[in-house]
Amino acid sequence: KTVLYSLCMGKRQRRSVLKKGVCIAEDRISQLPDEILVYILSSLTVEEASYTSILSRRWRSLWTCIDRLDFDATEPLDEVASKYKLRKKYLRWVNSTLQMCKEQTLSQFRICFDLDKYAQYDIDKWLEFAFSRKVQRLELDLRIEENYPRDFNNCYAFPARLLGLGDFAHSSSSKPHSDKLQIHPLVQQNFKSLKMLLLKSVNVTGQVLEFFLHNCPFIETMVVHESGTLVNLEVVGPSLNLRHLEIWSCRNVESLKICDTNLVTLGTSSGRVLMLKNVPTLLEVLTLDAFSLEELEHYNFPILAKLKKFVFITFRCTLRWKGQSLLGCTSIIRAAPQLKEFEIQAGKGGMHWSRDFRDEGLHNV
Repeated sequence: KTVLYSLCMGKRQRRSVLKKGVCIAEDRISQLPDEILVYILSSLTVEEASYTSILSRRWRSLWTCIDRLDFDATEPLDEVASKYKLRKKYLRWVNSTLQMCKEQTLSQFRICFDLDKYAQYDIDKWLEFAFSRKVQRLELDLRIEENYPRDFNNCYAFPARLLGLGDFAHSSSSKPHSDKLQIHPLVQQNFKSLKMLLLKSVNVTGQVLEFFLHNCPFIETMVVHESGTLVNLEVVGPSLNLRHLEIWSCRNVESLKICDTNLVTLGTSSGRVLMLKNVPTLLEVLTLDAFSLEELEHYNFPILAKLKKFVFITFRCTLRWKGQSLLGCTSIIRAAPQLKEFEIQAGKGGMHWSRDFRDEGLHNV
């Protein structure tokens, strides 16, 4: 910010200091085309980009053309984020900024602040705005703190009506990707540009997530943390473009089915209800939680021909006890012939075990 200010004010400074024999470099950055300046500003958060409006008349409205809207206000407000006045201030800030935004397509729309169901109306409007701008990366991070979950009853609920799902989103027999569903006119076709969907402390149903999977041809990443309404989710079919999936701290999940997909990475705390079948491209990291080592031994893993790394996290395992068996690890080792790294994390801080399994093809344990 300081550098931009100095550069843009350079011409005025030069006029006053040249009389004293001091030479100041010419302001070159302001001579760049608007497109390049907007591209630079898009790498900043909305708050940082808006600061540049004070630099000069040329810069006054440039920031309103950025295609990356990152409304992150967590750092300065961590200690007092739950206060009613600060939430109202945040809502006003986002609403007023969106009214000034001129860009018609968005590469990113990110909300990162402690918000709950009482902000439902405002967040719904923000989503309509983002979808109407054909957003590519959509993130709602509404957590109180990273390790402090909100009561599910107070979480913001993703509006199924926005996708034309209506009551279908709560029906176990719904077909979220049916052509017969009526899409909200504001987002019709525009959600198809979505590539990444990240929802944290947001109540979202499996039907809504499956709708995105089957109707967004470019979606590669889906992340869901702390959703109380996610019960069943099916990620099924080779036609899906999804490559990275995370389902964490969704305690009401009863079924997680991943079958016949080209998934590359998977992270989930719903390992006890996970069904894996025919995932030949699973490669980078497979992370499971909520197992004990004894249960892991009896889990029926499919053949994971390309899996290179497996991270196992458990808070119920008594690995610190002397003589505890690691035989539960053999099930995943047998299923993944190309496995190179096996990591076990136990307890709050995690534990790392090292043992030489090179004879079995495993490099790091």
